Order: sequence, then C-alpha cells, then structure tokens
Amino acid sequence: MSSSPPPGSLPTPSTPPTSTFSEHSELTTDGTSNITTNAQVQLGTSNMLNPLGHHAAGHATTGSINNQFSDSNSISSKNSSELSVRKRVSRFLKGHSKTNDTITTAPVSPSPAGAALTEPALSELSSNVEAIISQADVTAVTLDSDPLIQRLQFMAATPTIAIIQVERTSVIQGVPNPGIFSKNVAAPALTTDLPRPSARIEKTTQLVYCYSLLTRAQALSSSSASGVADTQTIALDESQLKWVQQVEPFEQDEMRRLIEQLAEEFVADQIKAHVAIAEVVLVGPILEHEIYRSLLSSFISEFERNTLIDIVLLQGLVQLVECASEGYLVDDDLVRIAAVLSKELAITHTGTSDHTSYLTWTLSRVLDVMVSGKVKGLNRNQDHQPMLQLLRGLRDSDNVCLKHQAAYAYQALQYVPDDETPLEIVWRYAQLAAASASSVSSVFKLNPAGLLESLESLQKFGASVAEAVMAGMEGYQGLRDGTGKIVRASEKKFDFMEKRSWYLALQGTSLFIQQGRLADFREVVCQAPCRHDVDFQWGICRQLGETAVDSLWDASTRQQAIDFLGALYRSDIDWKLHTEIKRWIMTILVQISQLSDPETIDHALAVLDGLEKGANTALEGSYPLSVRLLLPDAFPLLTRVQEIPRVDYKLHTLKKQRMDEYKQSIYISPMAKPSLQAPDDNLFPLMQNVMEFLESDRQVMLILGDSGVGKSTFNRYLEHQLWQGYKTGDRIPLFISLPSLYRPERELVTEQLETLNFSDEQIRELKLHRRFTLICDGYDESQLTSNLHATNFLNQLEQWDTKLIITCRSQYLGSDYRHRFAPKADGPYYCSADNLFHEVVITPFSYYQIEEYVEQYVPLEPRPWFAEDYMDKLTTIPNLMDLVKNPFLLSLCLEALPSVIEGETDLSRLQVTRVQLYDNFVGHWMAVNKRRLQDLKLSEKLLEAYEALLDNGFEKAGIEFQQDLAAAIFRKQDGRPVVDYIPRRDKDSWKAEFFGPDPEATLLRDASLLSRAARQFRFVHRSILEYFYSCTIFMPINNTEEIDPQYFSKSNIPNFSIADHPLSRRILVTELPILQFLADRVHSNPNFRQHLNSLIERSKTDEQADRAAANAITILVKAGIRFNGADLRGIRIPGADVSTGKFDTAQLQGADLTGVNFAKSWIRQTDFTGAQMEEAQFGELAYLKMPDRVCSCAYSPDGKSVVGGLNNGDIIMYDTTTWTQVKTFQGHEGTVSSLEFTASGHQLLSASSDNTVRLWDKETGRSLLGLEGHSGAVTAATFSPSGKQIASGSDDKSIRLWDAHSSPATSVSIDHGSKVSSVTYSPDGLHVASSGDDGVIRVFDILTGLPKLTMDSGSRLISCITYSPDGQCIVSGDDNGELQFWTTVDGQPGPKWEGHPSLVLSVTFSSNGHWIASSSYDYTVKLWSAQTGGLVYVFSGHSYFVYDVAFSPDSSLLVSSGYDSTVRIWQMNSVEAVLDSSNIIDTLYALAYSPNGQHLLIPTQDGHLRLYDASTGAPSLALSSGQARVEHVAYSPDGLRLATVESFSNEVKVWDAKTGQVDFTLHCQTEDDGMKKWKCRTKIPDFSRTVQGIAWRPGTLEFVTGSGDGSVRVWKLKFESSTLVVQLLWNTGPASLVATGAAIADTVGLSDANRRLLLQRGATDGS
Repeated sequence: MSSSPPPGSLPTPSTPPTSTFSEHSELTTDGTSNITTNAQVQLGTSNMLNPLGHHAAGHATTGSINNQFSDSNSISSKNSSELSVRKRVSRFLKGHSKTNDTITTAPVSPSPAGAALTEPALSELSSNVEAIISQADVTAVTLDSDPLIQRLQFMAATPTIAIIQVERTSVIQGVPNPGIFSKNVAAPALTTDLPRPSARIEKTTQLVYCYSLLTRAQALSSSSASGVADTQTIALDESQLKWVQQVEPFEQDEMRRLIEQLAEEFVADQIKAHVAIAEVVLVGPILEHEIYRSLLSSFISEFERNTLIDIVLLQGLVQLVECASEGYLVDDDLVRIAAVLSKELAITHTGTSDHTSYLTWTLSRVLDVMVSGKVKGLNRNQDHQPMLQLLRGLRDSDNVCLKHQAAYAYQALQYVPDDETPLEIVWRYAQLAAASASSVSSVFKLNPAGLLESLESLQKFGASVAEAVMAGMEGYQGLRDGTGKIVRASEKKFDFMEKRSWYLALQGTSLFIQQGRLADFREVVCQAPCRHDVDFQWGICRQLGETAVDSLWDASTRQQAIDFLGALYRSDIDWKLHTEIKRWIMTILVQISQLSDPETIDHALAVLDGLEKGANTALEGSYPLSVRLLLPDAFPLLTRVQEIPRVDYKLHTLKKQRMDEYKQSIYISPMAKPSLQAPDDNLFPLMQNVMEFLESDRQVMLILGDSGVGKSTFNRYLEHQLWQGYKTGDRIPLFISLPSLYRPERELVTEQLETLNFSDEQIRELKLHRRFTLICDGYDESQLTSNLHATNFLNQLEQWDTKLIITCRSQYLGSDYRHRFAPKADGPYYCSADNLFHEVVITPFSYYQIEEYVEQYVPLEPRPWFAEDYMDKLTTIPNLMDLVKNPFLLSLCLEALPSVIEGETDLSRLQVTRVQLYDNFVGHWMAVNKRRLQDLKLSEKLLEAYEALLDNGFEKAGIEFQQDLAAAIFRKQDGRPVVDYIPRRDKDSWKAEFFGPDPEATLLRDASLLSRAARQFRFVHRSILEYFYSCTIFMPINNTEEIDPQYFSKSNIPNFSIADHPLSRRILVTELPILQFLADRVHSNPNFRQHLNSLIERSKTDEQADRAAANAITILVKAGIRFNGADLRGIRIPGADVSTGKFDTAQLQGADLTGVNFAKSWIRQTDFTGAQMEEAQFGELAYLKMPDRVCSCAYSPDGKSVVGGLNNGDIIMYDTTTWTQVKTFQGHEGTVSSLEFTASGHQLLSASSDNTVRLWDKETGRSLLGLEGHSGAVTAATFSPSGKQIASGSDDKSIRLWDAHSSPATSVSIDHGSKVSSVTYSPDGLHVASSGDDGVIRVFDILTGLPKLTMDSGSRLISCITYSPDGQCIVSGDDNGELQFWTTVDGQPGPKWEGHPSLVLSVTFSSNGHWIASSSYDYTVKLWSAQTGGLVYVFSGHSYFVYDVAFSPDSSLLVSSGYDSTVRIWQMNSVEAVLDSSNIIDTLYALAYSPNGQHLLIPTQDGHLRLYDASTGAPSLALSSGQARVEHVAYSPDGLRLATVESFSNEVKVWDAKTGQVDFTLHCQTEDDGMKKWKCRTKIPDFSRTVQGIAWRPGTLEFVTGSGDGSVRVWKLKFESSTLVVQLLWNTGPASLVATGAAIADTVGLSDANRRLLLQRGATDGS
C-alpha cells in the first residue's frame, strides 16, 4: 500500500527508496539480454497519485517559495507515425541512432516469439499498462479497431525514450568543488529598505516588498490562530516583525490600493513602455484575481496586436504568467499565448535569428506553465500537431542553443495533455520504488533522493514495459473478445516511447533553485542517471546561467553559479561533457561578463581565463538567460498613481492623527433641552440626541449654550467617537474651528481640508463621492451672520453631502436666528425648510454632574482636599453652586478655590463672583508655569530673559503680556480669536511682538493660557480672551483692589487723552461677556464704579469721551446700578445699551442719546427736554386706540396696512408707516369675528356675528360681495391659497365653501356636527380644517366635502386652530388654555403644553414657520417656538382679553387686538430669550420680606416658594408647598418660621425657614374685620394687571409688589422738595417700558412712532 499526498503538495521520502531490483541486467543493442539474476518488477494501480484539487494553472512562480501543482482534465496528445508498430518496437528494443546509451533493466520472462498472449497474460499486461502508459488520443493514427491493439500501436508509434544506465555514484570527481552550493539557503526574494510607518512609498519594489511582508504576517497569524502549523510560509525576522506591528490596517489597505491602481494605470495606458512593463510585472504575484485578469488580458491583447516582436513585452508576459496565483489562469490564456508564439515561431524559425531563440525559449516557459497547470484546450490539428512538427524541425537546427531549447519545448509539449505534472510523476515513481508506504513523507516536498530514485524507477519500468509489449504483440492479434476492460484500465499511464527522464530531472532541479535548495540541486546534478544526456547538460547550464544573472540572488550565490559552470566545463571525464555544451558554457560566461554588475563581471572573466578553451569558442548570437526582467530604476506608474487622490489613505491618516491628538482627562456627558425657553425639567442626553439627528433626514443641527457650557468639549468628544467607529464609506467626521478659517461662508469644507493638506484632486473626489459630518465650532467667535448651509450650497447637486452640526453661544444670537441656520426650502421664495433643521440647548450642570466632575478631577493630580471637601465648600459658599453650573467656571473654580477661601473662617458669608474665579485661576496658572520654567534646562539667552522677568515680577509680566495680546486681537482682528502667524510673512507685523523669536516673548508665550495648532495661536477658551480684554479696562493690582492711576485715578483724568482710554477703543454693547466681567468689577471695586461715573461726567464737556461714556453707562446698568434722580444733563452716550435700566426722575436734558436702547427701562418723570434721540430704541411700538373692543385683526400682504374688526361691526384700517387711521369699512351689524386679506392685498374678507361674510375693496372701502347663507353667527372666514374659494364656519354647526368669483355667491355646506369656532385651509388648498365646541378637529376634502381626518382632543372646546406653513401639522388652542400639535398625515396628537391659564382665543404661525403666537383671556400674547413648543416671550400690555393675533408678512412684527379697545404692535427684534425659566413667574398672589430685610419670599402658582436677595434680586432658596397655589405668606418676627395659606384652603402651614420643612398646620375660619380709611399721598399706576400682594421691608421705606402679570417690583419712597417720590429699585418677571411723567418736549430726532409710544406710556410733550 502507498499513501497519497494531500492535494497541492509533493511528498518527500524520509529515506532514499530501496530498489526492488536485486541485480542488474544489461540490455544490449542487438535486442538480447544478458540476464544474471531473476528480479521482479512491482507494478500496480495502487501506486498512482490521487488527483489534486482542480485549478487551471497553479503556482509556477519563478522565485516563489513553494511550487504547488494543480490538476485539470487533460486531453490526449496526438501523435502520428508512418512506421509500423513492429518496426517502432523493434527499434526501441534493438537500439536506434537516437538511443546510444547502455540500457540497464530488470529481467523479464519473454514469451516465445510469435506466441499468442493468453488471457491471464493480457490481464497482467493490462495492469502494468495502467500504471505506466500515459493516456493518448490515437484518433489521428491508422489503427486497428481492437482497443488494446490501438494502444500498443500508439506506443510503438512514439519516439523512443532514452533509457540510460542507472548506476549511481555518491561523488563525481571534480564536479564541483566543496565550496560550491554546499548548503541550502533562503529562496531568492525581492527585498528593499522598509519605510517608516505612514511614510510615502516612492518605489514599486519597496511597495511589493512591504505588501508581501504584510501578507506573510497575516498567513502566519492565521496559522497560529488555527493551531495548524504553516510549513510553507517563511517566518519574519525581528526587524520585519517590528515593522509589521507598526503598520496600521489602513496603511495596508492603501498599499493594496496603490498596487491595484498601478495595474489599472498600465492597462489604461495606450503605450506599453518597457520601463512600465518591468514595473508592472513586479506586482503580478500580489494582485487580486480581478485586477490580475485585467492586466494579463492587456498583455495578451498587446502581444496579439503587435506586428513586430517586442522582446520586453514577451518576457514580461511570460513572467506575469509564471507568477499567477492559484485559480488566476484559465486554459484559454495559455492556449492563446502558445498559439501566437507558435505562429511567430513558424515565421521566424529559419536562419539564426535571435527572435527565434527568444520565441522558442518563451514557448518553453509557457509550456512549462501549461504542464504544471495541466492545461487542456490545445486543438490537435490547429495547435498541438503543428507545434510538434515545428519543434521537431527545430531540433535539427544548426543553432546549438536553438536545437536544445526546441528539444526542451518538445518535451514540455508531451505533458500538456496529461493529468499529472512531471513532478507528480516523479513523486509517484519515487513512491513505487520505496520499500514501504511508511518511508514516504506525508509532506509533498521533493528531495534529491526521491528525485534520483524516481528517475531510476522510470528507466527500469520503461525497459520492463518494452519487453512486455514486445512479447505480447505477436500473440495478441487473435484475441479480440473481452478486451474492453484493458482499454478502461489504461486511462492513466506514462508514455515511455516519447517522454524523456531528463525533462523530469530538469523540472526537479528548477524547483530546487526556486526554493533556494542549492545543496539539493548540487546533489541531483552530480548523481542524476541522465547526467550524460546532452539535453540535461544544456538545461543545467542554462539554470546556472539564469542564477548567475538574477539580481535577486546575493553576490555569493551568483558567483558560485559561475564557479559551478566552470567546474562542469572541466569535468569532462565524469560528465562526458559534449563539445557543444562546453561552447554553451563559454557563451553563458561571456554573456555574464557583459552585465552591469562589476563583481559578477570580474568573476565571470576570471573563470573564463581559467578554462582550457582549445577549439571551443562561444556560440554566435545572443541568447536569453534572465528569467525575469531587470528591476527598473524608474517607476513611472507608481509616480502617476501617487498623483491620483489617495483619499482613503489620507482619511485614515487623518483619523489616526485626530485620535492621537484627542486629550480629554475629564468628560461629563452634557444634558440638553429642546430650546432656550424649554423648562429645565425636560432634559435628555445630548449625545443620544445628536446620534438620532445623524440617523434622521434632517440636515442641520444647532447646538446652543452659554459661554463655557462645554460646546467645544462636546464637539471634540463627538468627533473622537465618530472617528472611533469610522469605516470606509461612512460619513467622515470633520471638526472645524470656524474662527480659524478665512472664508467659511463660501469655502467651509474646502478650506478645512486644505488646512489638513488634502490635495485639490482629493478634495474634488471627496466632494463628489463622499459624505461628511461637519462639526462646526465657534459660530459666534467667527462673528458670522450668514447661513453656512445655504452659502456653501451644501446637499445640493454635485455639492458637499453633509450633516451640519453648528455650535454657538446663546448670547450671540437675537430672537430671530433660525434663518441663519435652517436649510432653505426649494422654491422661488427662499423659505426655510424647518423639517430639515434641529435645535437643542446645552443646559448647565446639575448637582450630580458637578459631583461627577469633582470625582474625576481629584485623582488627576495631588490635591489639597478630597472630593467630599470640594463639594462641601461649593455648597457652603452662597450662590457658588449656581456659578459653577457652568463647566468651564467649575474647572476654574476647582483650581482657584484653595486660594479663594484662604484665611476665610465663615464660608457662608463669603461672596464669590465670576471675575474673582478668573483672577485666582490666572494667578495660579502663572505661578505654576513660573515654577515649571525654573525646572527646565533653558538656553543661555532664555535663562537670561527668565531671570530678568523674575526681577520685574514674572506673574505681572505674564498677565500684561496676555492683556496686550487680547487688546491686539480685538484691535487688529476685531475680536477674531485665532492668530495666524507665519514668521517670514509676519516678522514686521504686530504679531511678531507676541509670537516672534524674542526670548522674553517666547517664555511668556509658553507660560500663557494659549494653545497652538501648527501656525495658529489662540487663547484656550474664548472667555479667557474676553477676561484679559476686560483686564485692559480694569485690573486690580496685587489683590489690593487698587487701580492703575494711568487710567483710573480721578485726579489724573485731565492729564491723558480720552481717545487713548481702553473704553474708547470699541463699543462693547455686543460683547456681553466682557460687560459681565466689568459689571462684576463694579460691585467689588468702588473706585472702578467711581471711575465709570467720571467718564460719563466727562462726556458732558468732552465730545471725544462719548464712546467711553456710552460703554461706562452700559457697564453700570448691567451691574444693576440705578440712576434714579441722577443729574445726567448733557451727557454723550450714543449707542449705549441701558435696557432694563432705572432712570426714574433722572435729568437728561440736552443729552446725546442717539441710538440708545431704552427697551424695558423705567424712565418715569425723566426729563428728556432737548435731548438728541435719533434712532433711539424702546423695544415696543405705540398701540392703536379704537372706539370699541377690537375682536379681530390682520396685516396686509405688503405689510403697509393693518386692520382691526370692532365689536360694533366697523373695520378700521391703519397705515403702518405713520400708524394713522386711513379708512373705515362699515356694513356689518354685529361683531367682526374674523379678518383676512387676499393674497394680492386688494380685497379684505370679514366674518361677523350678523350671520354674513363680506368681501371688501381695500382701496375704496366698498363691499364687493356679501355671502349670506349661515343661520347663525359666522365665527371665522378664510380664503383658499388660490383665492378662488372662501370657507366660513358658523354657530349653525356648518362649514360653507363659497365660490369667491361668482355672483350671486354659491356655496356648498358641510356639516361639522357642533358650533364651529375656527376654520383654516391647508397650504396646498386641498383640505379645510375646522374646530368646534365638541373638542373635535375635522379635516375635509374640498372637492368631495367628505371628512379625511377626525382628531378628538378630549377637551370641551377647541377654540382656535392653524396650519403650519408646510402643512405638516395643525396647532390648536382649547378652553383649558392648552396648546397642542396634531400631525396632518394621520391625525395623531403631538406635543401638548399649558399655554395660558384660561381659554386660548387665537393661535397663528409666523410666515417663516419659526414661531407660534397665542392670545387668551389672561391679557397676554405669548410667543412659542414652533419646533419645540417652548415659551419664547410674553407680551404684556393689554389690560383685558386679547382676542386675536397676527404676524406681519415678514414675521418682524406681531399685532394683537383686545377687549381694551387697542391694537398693539410688538417688535420681534426686541424679543429677548428667557434663559432662566425660573424667572418666568405667573400671576402672583402674595409675598413677604424676612424680618431682617435681607430676603424676599415669593410664592408662585405651581406651589413653589422662591427666596430672593432683597437688595439685588438674586434667587436663592426654593421651597415646595405642593401643587396648590399659595395666596398669602408671612414671616415670624424672629425670621425662623413662615406661614402660608393656599388657595381655597382653611389651613395655615407653618414652615421652618432654614430647612424648608413644614413644622405644623393650623386650621382656621375666615372672619370679617373692620376697615380703616387712609389718605392717599401718591399712587403707582404702572401695572398692567391687578396688584395681588404688597409687603414692607422692615426698618426701611422700601416695599415690594406682586402683580397678576407675573412681575415682582421693589420700590423705594423718598422725598424730593417735599414731594413724595416712588422709585423702582429692581424687578423680576416680564419687563416693559414705563415712562409715566417723562418729559419729551423739544427732543431732537425722536420718531413719530416712538413719540406716540412714550405718550401712550404716560410721557408728556408739553402740548
């Protein structure tokens, strides 16, 4: 029994096989045999090699590590011969001129001549034939019809095999010397220097080597993971392994991309340059299947197309074929190549053309590949037979090399149809000769002993078969029955008549060289039984020549190959070297001596000189030796490929860079809410919300938040998380610092990618084929106002495909900001696509987030306290927890806290401000960095500069450096925080002072709160920049609270130019954080407050002081400083912001108040006589006084007219430019319940309680059409969007659809089912919706009148409804004061919220879709966010019910009409975002001062009691009494307890004032008391709603009032000239302008609208 090898491997006998022949017998040339001893020959089918796994052509790679063989169904070779069977067999047995060697064979028992073969003999012969005769197709030979006779005839028809002696000797004298090929070495392989990780690869040789190492490493890793040893892959050495471990996966992907693109570049190139051919074949062994096939097809097509033979193309093609991986070649590839080669060879074979040699040599190599791949497909008549005949002819050529090369090709052609490769045959016969199956290795690896034994066995079997055939031929003619089995048993065989063993031997030696097994090669060469065969000698010399010229071999190996050739030349006795082989050796050495390698040349010449040439001369002509093209010196393909956008590689490089750069020691997941106005109890994780946005169809997300709330921290964390999960094809996260870009409004993505060193081609590729998540940080810092999505054309055709996330400080934006961010909808009106926009607001830290931050903070460095200690101090110091809810302030506070409380014993009395935290943090930072620099080894110049700084005060110098830099940034860059510094460009600019090479600047810059990214510098946080700029205006020195006399000493004011004052540099109105820092200074530094007042005073006489004075008064007002009764006559404060300021009884006569903002200020009895008031702002417009209750209102489409419908049936129209009445429409006999203009604005539609609808001509006031048909009051009427139809709703429970252009009017009635309160069309005009007193909303199809949707609210009454501009939803208002969204697709209810405490009378959308306005019985108009339903603003001013609201067409104004007979106009640009929802207080019913007068207690409708600082209004403690409203509250005299009475309750709850816990409850009954009358000394008429509570502050003339409008106001009584005056100290809740008694006579530039407003507010103009 014998074991078969695993597919794809050649077994190596573990010991040399033992011959089964006990003696030799010599077969003489006359056919007789001298038999000395009987011997037996073992034949049998069990020794056949099992078929290998099929593939068309396997590994035949020259220079590859392992040579694997594959199987394919072979076709039979076709041979023809004109010799008879007997003649051919006789020639074989008797000898032939081509069979000159002595034949040694095992004896057989010959049958008598002419004796017939018996059936048992035939059966035995069949078994033998099955094992040793190759399959052949004999259809082209004239054969006997009997199958066995056919087989024997074909065997006789093939040329004789040269069977030579098989004696083996262990050593051949003189061939070669012991130093030649004495050991096996590593296989030849391409090696280069290894590049640094991520470095650019410039050479294709390096690219191939690197990628090969990576694939080897993967193979070894997979083998290790599977537990199966990999014996075929060479292990990596230490340096290779280290390099592989440093390579990122994306770098390997990039190498693969380069390799593929390199091949594709060659295929696409019309001109196949020789250098490109040499370059592209290098990547052949490592190409993926599809790319390899494309490349090979390109080569073949080019070869077929060329009319002249291109030797380089030819060699490149063969080299590419030889390196094919398993399964890459198909039969047709090689058949096509062989056919073209054969055709060319037929043309050029005459003569001694070099082309003929090259073609023959190339054909040999192609046939070798076909043999190893068991390729079939050669057509007998068209390909195989003509090729055989051609090669036979070339074997007789006078050209020695051509003759032997043709003989080699002829042998290869014999194996093309076989199902066994030559090496598989070698293995099988080595196994047959083995003593037992156990002596055969299970590893399919050929060794020298196995090769030699197999060659011996083949020759012995050949002789035995010849004897058997000769004996059987005579008697077989008569036996023709039952022979089918013999034919079937003969399907696999070895043809000893034609195939030569030297070809097999050369296949084995070639494999040894490929694998670096040079010692094995030497052994076979020295001991091969066919070594005297001239063709074998020629082949060995060629293999040595190929080794000597192969640059992949080291110099030593190449020189040993030359020495081997010399040794063979000299071993004439042992090798019986033919003369032509000696000439061949000399030819090879001569060609080697013509190489470019000096060492190899010298060595070849030395060997040539040592040879005894005699008559031997080198052959004429040039003969191919190199098996591969020379390695190229240039790499044009790679160069071109490198210029192709390396997008994925660059992206992965960017990913690695950004991942490495991310450093965030503390990260607390932020929480967010839907809008600025949303309450803080509706929070959600910001990250989760962002991820939902990225998965949605929305395109833009705006993240708002206060300065320092953590927007940038979150952005960087978000980018880090997205990069972490990034895979090729995902959205590419791109963090963009907007202030660092020059033109983000136009080149947002392009400019950012350019800063990241992406090429133009890469950017173009990314723009067209990739998607991005843009994380844009610092919209406010870049001072942008444009819509980045719109101006960059994002998500438009052939533009950037993005998800845009923008962060911005809340303070930077006004009330109407959505248009800056929302994508623009398609269409001619450039409206916002609100469905593509998403907005959230980062909320301040909660207590638990602060606690988590502290717990992460403490372990980072040695700290003075534990986390519990920090938390204890944060909670003990008053108001500090509210301050550090801002994450950046928290970080500053934790650093500064030890120095802040140093020396303090009672922390409960300590007051800490924001600016104080910054002061302490900066001082701590500078001290730490001073010590750090001390520990550094500084250069001599730096050390000298450092010592100078120490002498002058290092901390002071560092702070001044940063102040000067901040001032320069605002002065030179208008506050743009990023400084771009390029030394060569900016060496003479202002930047050099801070970023140049000066040693002191270098040290101070290094110690400052600056960050650097390449050439860009910035402060670590925007608030640090703002802090240092505020310090240029005021900065206490050495914590002594002293001020710099240069600017702030009152005595020195006249001595300096006011133009040089820091407050004269720029108007600070829009720089709210800077104002806040300075406002903090006002409270802690009385001298600073005094200095600001002095600047205001100076402006009276110095015109140049106007800007400084405007800033000064703005700072003071922001600090809460009151100017009640102040003498401000003649001050110059143009552009100042004094909104919410207190100026009661102030003297402002002759003041320059140009452009001053007085919104919500108190200017009661203020004297403005003669003041300059051009463009002064008051935040409101004058209301329009009507003669009766105004029940409806509407704006004209052009915004130039507003109308009000009265209770008496009249309609009054006003001109909005002058706010004067221009027309009255009369005709209705009942309340005008609804008004609406047509889209053109030429007609006006009205509905009335007189049961009619009327259409009016706007210009003439004439009634054009009266629509009668309702039997009850018409509550609403509206136009369809086209204007062709009118819908009306009535108390008669019907809806009527009217033709707007027919006369008389016709209508269709639709039953609503209850009294109709509201009717509205959908924006597309296809549906009409109605609501009524059954609490149901119904949507009808206007064409059929059939209901489409029914939405039941569960309320008793839906009083009003409105469609959103996009038609996606309906908003309703009900009798409970609730507002609710409804989807129009399926009628599902959406968010619902409490809008008003009582019935909602009107609700409408703004035309831009941003806002919803509602009005109610509560006297207010409220503005809501259309996206979130959050409250934006409360408009207070009406003194009674507000019936209707309407937006102007541009949404800039809101008009409301009320029971108080007024139409009020509200400016949307005056709307301020209410960031702290706790300040939104509903109707107040009670309040009380603490006995010590320090606190004010205010209960609210939601059952909470809020404690405020009585002096400043700062909120403090909050208590909860449950859900019931507290209507009365009082303190105990000692202030330890307080008592409350809830609504509709007969209980008094007594509370512990410190703990907020209820001590006990008193039950009581209400009794009537007597009333004492008092004389009124003065009154305060400035309340819009009922005053619900009043309380005196103990020991003072101050008292507090609470009003039904939600305001809390603290007042002070004082006597001025014996007149009792009441002045406002502070207030909370809704604020409004109060101007009672203000004198505005003779003011200059005050607009008519503002004059009307002030007069309505109680001002007097002397008329």
